[in-house]
Amino acid sequence: MITRVYIDNFRCFTNFEVRPDRVNLLIGNNGAGKSTFIEILNNVMKLAVLGEAVEQVFPENMRTRWDSRPTQRIELDISANGGTYQYILQLSHDLARETVTLQKEEVKYESRALFLYDDGAVQLHDDDGKLRTQVPFRGTRSFLPQLEPRPENILLTWFLDFLREVWLIKLDPTIIDPESSIESDWLYSDGSNFASWYRHLSQERPEDMPKLFERLGEALPGFRALKTVSAGKGGQKRELVAVFGFGDPELKYEIDFDDLSDGERATIVLYCLLMDAEGKPKTLLLDEPENFVGLQLIQPWLVELADAMRDEGQLFLVSHHPEVIDYLAADRPLLFERPGGGPARVRLDPFDRNEGLKASQLVARGLLDAG
Repeated sequence: MITRVYIDNFRCFTNFEVRPDRVNLLIGNNGAGKSTFIEILNNVMKLAVLGEAVEQVFPENMRTRWDSRPTQRIELDISANGGTYQYILQLSHDLARETVTLQKEEVKYESRALFLYDDGAVQLHDDDGKLRTQVPFRGTRSFLPQLEPRPENILLTWFLDFLREVWLIKLDPTIIDPESSIESDWLYSDGSNFASWYRHLSQERPEDMPKLFERLGEALPGFRALKTVSAGKGGQKRELVAVFGFGDPELKYEIDFDDLSDGERATIVLYCLLMDAEGKPKTLLLDEPENFVGLQLIQPWLVELADAMRDEGQLFLVSHHPEVIDYLAADRPLLFERPGGGPARVRLDPFDRNEGLKASQLVARGLLDAG
């Protein structure tokens, strides 16, 4: 899991450091940096795994407005495989041309070099830290997405697989496309490709579908199943259809996914995400997942998700919802704040337990521990 994050010269983050736990609740006023924090973590994945261009992932406007330095830096420490990985990313801005390129990108394990991009050259090391290959490379993208798994780079391959499972979710059920022409092993941050991801999920994890439907039946009265039906192109194009019923098990009716309410669509996506996280550890960056979902639905989902993440994976959850705050306050609450409108800072365990109030009440009344 991620044990340390350092961010310098990105929007409201200057010389910022935090050491998260396995389950983390991100709270604070609007504009305090909560969403920016998880966006930066997700952007590292986009750069190092998806291969997106540096200028696309970290555009010039992500620099701190009051900081004139042309360099930005991100560091991640990740505990795994009996040791600690360290990832270092340094970007360089040409302020006159308004361009940005990689200045340095490095992956180490227990202080042994596994990968280094520096000064226009890539160095590839084996698991023992021995230099194997050096090649010239332009710093407009990361070289890491080009790497192929080999017996000598098992540690680096594991690191990239870990980053691949860093998922940012800021769900918007109003834009979910109910039709799909292909399967996808990736759920977009807004959930818009849910139909394609669900096709993949149902094919890869058929043994988990009954439990998923049972959970959804408890959350959505009458829910029986979610299936894909042919929508043309010889069956290649599929459409999501929800199956409901009541009383007699044989009495069923179907509702097009697009005809469900926003809350029902969001609930289905969230429970699918829970099922996936239980089967394959992920680092989930959830930005107000309770949006569109009622209180009676979010609580049981949150309980099961947090329980799963306490065993494997890692959770960063941004929320203003009282129920969410009260439940996760016992884990690792991270209070983001910007004193005087300056750089973002984080306070750990900001709740004064002697007040006799719920965590959400302390937040609402401004009675957080001054630290």
